[in-house]
Amino acid sequence: MIRPEIPSGEPGRSRRISVVEGAFATVHGTITAGSLVTAYALWAGANDFQLGLVAALTAISAAGSVLGAHWVGRLGGRKTLTIATSVGGRALWGVLCVLPFLPLPPSARIAVFLVVVFLGNGLLNAGATAWLSWMTDLVPVERRGRFFGRRNALLGVVAMGTAWATGWIYDGMVAAGRRDEGLALVFGAAVACSVVAGVILARQWEPPLTGERPRPLIETFRGPLTDRDFRRLLGFLVAWAAVTGVAGPFYGAHMIRNLRMPFSVIAVYSILAGIVSLLTQPLWGRIIDRVGNRPVLIINLAGLCLLPAIWLFATPDRWLPIWIDAVITGVFWPGMALAAFNLLLATVPEDGRAACLGVHSLGVGLGAFLAGLLGGWIAETLVGFHTRVFGIALVNFHLLFLLSAAARVVLLPFAFGLREERARSVTALLGFMGDKATQEVGQWVRAAASAMEWMGRRRR
Repeated sequence: MIRPEIPSGEPGRSRRISVVEGAFATVHGTITAGSLVTAYALWAGANDFQLGLVAALTAISAAGSVLGAHWVGRLGGRKTLTIATSVGGRALWGVLCVLPFLPLPPSARIAVFLVVVFLGNGLLNAGATAWLSWMTDLVPVERRGRFFGRRNALLGVVAMGTAWATGWIYDGMVAAGRRDEGLALVFGAAVACSVVAGVILARQWEPPLTGERPRPLIETFRGPLTDRDFRRLLGFLVAWAAVTGVAGPFYGAHMIRNLRMPFSVIAVYSILAGIVSLLTQPLWGRIIDRVGNRPVLIINLAGLCLLPAIWLFATPDRWLPIWIDAVITGVFWPGMALAAFNLLLATVPEDGRAACLGVHSLGVGLGAFLAGLLGGWIAETLVGFHTRVFGIALVNFHLLFLLSAAARVVLLPFAFGLREERARSVTALLGFMGDKATQEVGQWVRAAASAMEWMGRRRR
């Protein structure tokens, strides 16, 4: 069989394009998945259950990923599908730019908002499956840890800048009595960046598609579940989506409603977590390439277990626990996300890869959907709840944070049952990290000793 000729400079050129495209896509993603979406929902008149419903619809929109996987096999390629769905899904948020100026009752506003959230994310998920399959061919397995670690770190800088700028702009518009114009401006910027991302993505080279074939839609759902290792990983990731999703929609609402934090200050949370992530993301990538994804996933999951409980100690007059949470999030969340992402790519078989990725997105989305509904129901049922335990004032959102923390602890042992052929043990990882830490400390001690010796010579 004659192998297609690889264009000059590929796939390195396309990997660099992916970073630039990702920067513009990140602007849209930061705006449409952050606290400003919560602010928009509250402006539209959403109650606590509807806040959970926003997250639930975002999650269940992952059904689009299976349809995307189905069409990858039918089209025999991924580029056209990825561009059409990603640009279309992101551009749909432009409806929210005009919604504040339409004479609609609150019930209609929240309905339109929920439809945009569901359809926009559904199209994005359809394209995300094709994009993941595409990037799997562009980045070899032995380089994925470093590449995605560096890429995610750079996109983290973009996310930090976007969070700060949009929070500052929105606060200024609200202070000037122009909340509606502020919403239109911020979400309009997101849509504009999505169009630029699509133009850049069109320049990325697509390797020939292998291992995919047209298949009935039912086989797209059922086929991936015949692989035992994939089933085990899928079950774990669905559970992880559920234990984080039950409280996920309410951190932003808690900061806005109960802690009374301005959006420019809420952005500081993202910036602080992002700065720490910049330092840890490439490090986790190198460690993954050295010891594998599974032990890195376990260590980071352990670090994230009790994180939601920190929020119990924050008050309108004491935001320090929020900043502590941001630092810990910046240390462990990038490693967790990167290890889970790479472990998924390493586990899915080449035959039917897009179908596996689609079923993964659907399963994770379903878990987060049910968790979002449960969290919204609990929050709305307990609206107005207030009590004190050991001097700590607790409200309905705090109970969801405690539930999420407890569920993470229960999930931790199941991470040890995941399989990865090239992975080393958690003990080996701890030993490796200990050696690296010792080396770093030793370098600092030697540097300090040299500095003191130099200062001593200067005094003489």
